[in-house]
Amino acid sequence: MSPRDADVAELTSSPGARLRSEREAQGISHQQAAESLNLDTMVLAHLEANDFAALGAPVFVKGHLRRYTTMLGLDENEIVSLYEHSTQQLGEPSLVPKSRLEMAPVRSKPRWPWVVGGAAIFFLASALVAYLSEHGLPWIDATPDESTAPVLQEAPPTITQALPAAASTPPIAGPDGTPPDVTAATASSVLQSGQVSLQVKFAADSWIEVFDGSGKAVLYDLGKAGTERTLTATAPLSVTIGDAAAVAVTVNGRVLPELPRAQGQALARFSIGPDGSLR
Repeated sequence: MSPRDADVAELTSSPGARLRSEREAQGISHQQAAESLNLDTMVLAHLEANDFAALGAPVFVKGHLRRYTTMLGLDENEIVSLYEHSTQQLGEPSLVPKSRLEMAPVRSKPRWPWVVGGAAIFFLASALVAYLSEHGLPWIDATPDESTAPVLQEAPPTITQALPAAASTPPIAGPDGTPPDVTAATASSVLQSGQVSLQVKFAADSWIEVFDGSGKAVLYDLGKAGTERTLTATAPLSVTIGDAAAVAVTVNGRVLPELPRAQGQALARFSIGPDGSLR
């Protein structure tokens, strides 16, 4: 086949070649045709190059072909038939457009419903918080119902009766009417049977000696002024004091008012029985 025959065959079988040939025959440039059809020049270039797959689905390609052929004054049905015949030979193009020229822009979902909804929820929540802060929860009564409130029974008062004080036994007076020496009675009550408690306080220096009932010396000392000696021993006790006026003697808690001594002498000598009496 000669080149001329090939060109004729292309013109009769290719829609793109027919469109390009007619446009050039009419002296119309790509830019002029694109502006007349309100299309991008690349769309026209794909149509004339039979690159229909770059223009998307067949429905879009047929639309472009019809508009282009109408502008050029060609038979649109003939051009569309040539397009369908060529696509049957080459296979159906993908429905997904390969070119971004005719791809419908992906429109993101509007965000204003979310913004309005969020603002409304915030407003309602704020109003609810303000209402509850001022009025409290409407279904809770702060004042308890008297009919359902638990009744606290008061405990019966505890009656404390004062017990009568134990009658104190008055001390029995001695034979001479003087009250007994309570201290002496207390001291003697804690002593074992036959023992005697003896306490000697020294107002001045004086020697002292004490022997118990067995003849054992239980105290033999020189007492200094301001000191004292205390002992418990088995009676009878034999006591000798160098200066009777310089000491004070207490037997079983009872203070002896005066120590027995010879007239005109400072020495005092006496015995103490088991009951604490002097002999």
